[in-house]
Amino acid sequence: MRVDTQIRLVFWSVLTAAALLVVDAAVTATVLRDLAALDTKLMSPRSLQQVEADYHNNLLVAAVGAVLLAALALVVRRHNPKIRAALWVIGPLLGLALLCGLVGGPEWAVAPTGDEPELLRQEYARTVPEWYLWVHGVAGFSAACLLFFVAGFVTRSDLREYYMESHGTGDSYRSWIDRTSA
Repeated sequence: MRVDTQIRLVFWSVLTAAALLVVDAAVTATVLRDLAALDTKLMSPRSLQQVEADYHNNLLVAAVGAVLLAALALVVRRHNPKIRAALWVIGPLLGLALLCGLVGGPEWAVAPTGDEPELLRQEYARTVPEWYLWVHGVAGFSAACLLFFVAGFVTRSDLREYYMESHGTGDSYRSWIDRTSA
């Protein structure tokens, strides 16, 4: 695969992960807004506070991750070894944070046991809507997979050569693969 194709693949993967995190942050902000207007009668204040804290954690990870990835997408095509190192560090750490948010999300604070009254189950369902779990789960898991892919993909030797060589503006980079196949 040509190096310019590989760089485009990395760029679009990072940009797609950033877009997924923007969607995740928007959905989480919407649910948080709805949670503030929710009137609960049977649900304990501690459970409600735990759900709100989990939403805030998800929102923080998604928003900060989207900003980091958008900034990274702007510079991912430059010849700089720091960009490759940033992909190695940011990708797996953000991916793990996203997976932790999926595993320990707000649904665990309001998981019904089967012994509670129907009104309390309805309050739980309004507190953590099922559609949110699907959107948050798909967006977070897909973004994490893309980030792990990018972190592993930039370990390729021709990408190492691309990021390690400094070129002035206007120079066209050609890896050893491109030079030998021409």
